[in-house]
Amino acid sequence: MKVLRIYIFKTNILIIKNIPYITIFTILFIFCQHFTVFAQTKTASGIASYYANKFQGRKTASGDKYDKNKFTAAHRTYAFGTKLKVTNIANGKSIVVTVNDRGPYSNHRLIDLSYAAAKHIDMIQQGVIEVHIEVVSENYKMPSSPTKKGNSLSEGYYSKSLIAIAPPKGPLLQIGSFSVQENAFKRIEELKLMNIGQACIQVITVRRKQVYRVLYSGFHSKEAISQKKLELKKKGIDSIIVDTE
Repeated sequence: MKVLRIYIFKTNILIIKNIPYITIFTILFIFCQHFTVFAQTKTASGIASYYANKFQGRKTASGDKYDKNKFTAAHRTYAFGTKLKVTNIANGKSIVVTVNDRGPYSNHRLIDLSYAAAKHIDMIQQGVIEVHIEVVSENYKMPSSPTKKGNSLSEGYYSKSLIAIAPPKGPLLQIGSFSVQENAFKRIEELKLMNIGQACIQVITVRRKQVYRVLYSGFHSKEAISQKKLELKKKGIDSIIVDTE
């Protein structure tokens, strides 16, 4: 009987000593696999790539098999099943994808898209592009693409990801005015490495037709914007100073 009591006593100590560590490890493992990290932002911008064809049929981190014909994506932290609206900043085209995998494993990329999703926003040729992502509800429905004929934007100011914004303050630098929306996005993409300022698009109506003006803000004075205009002129880029006051 004494031997039995000692055995039970030692066993209880062993259980009490080790269960907390096992429990903590298990909880952390499940949390990392299935739940979003706290303080996860609902919007972000960064670089997107897409799955190579060799991954077709392979099991993803969620357990689903990768299907290149479905609108899915891999993200490092968003919970499986999260719906993300992904917008190609260069052309304004968007798609809603479902997160069902982990990745990308490169710190320089934000998201990996399925082949179908990448094709929908015209990024197959480039391979990697700059995108804006936004968490949307389960019942979110994509609006018709604003680049399609017959579907226009309301007059006003828009960010590079086609989100309506307040009119920029201070003097603006206009570098291009286009009748085709996609050409305005291409212009911004061409100039993105020149550090001109904060880019946006203004939609106006001229003779019953919409015009897309590429504008840059962020100039603290008229002297600063005049200096930037001169710098661009030396590089062969014409611009117009727009006074918003």
